[in-house]
Amino acid sequence: MKKLVIVLVAIVIIAGILKLITKSSPVNSGVSDSQADLIFFWGQGCPHCEKVMKYITDNNLNSKVKISYKEVYNDKSNQQLLLETVKKCPEIDTSQGMGVPLGFDKKNSKCLYGDQPIIDWFAPMLK
Repeated sequence: MKKLVIVLVAIVIIAGILKLITKSSPVNSGVSDSQADLIFFWGQGCPHCEKVMKYITDNNLNSKVKISYKEVYNDKSNQQLLLETVKKCPEIDTSQGMGVPLGFDKKNSKCLYGDQPIIDWFAPMLK
């Protein structure tokens, strides 16, 4: 009986944490690729991706720029889209594979690889 109570409490705590993460995530307010100014490729649990998402949330950037969010660790179609997108950016060396975070600036057809280049891309929108 005691073990059952512990398991139930653990399930409730985990469910609460997942709900909090989902509620605070900017991913919930993404737009379609055709409407987006930036396509943001990210991975569940990626600390650099989380840094960018926190920056987006903290600065309310979803209200200032249209972002399409593409999670690639668990979504094969988004993985394929990431690989296709990177082909548009010859400055990125993919010989060792491709990681995230990666932002694709649709207006300028430019890849932003890593947390800081993506955060820097948002800077003019804060003024």
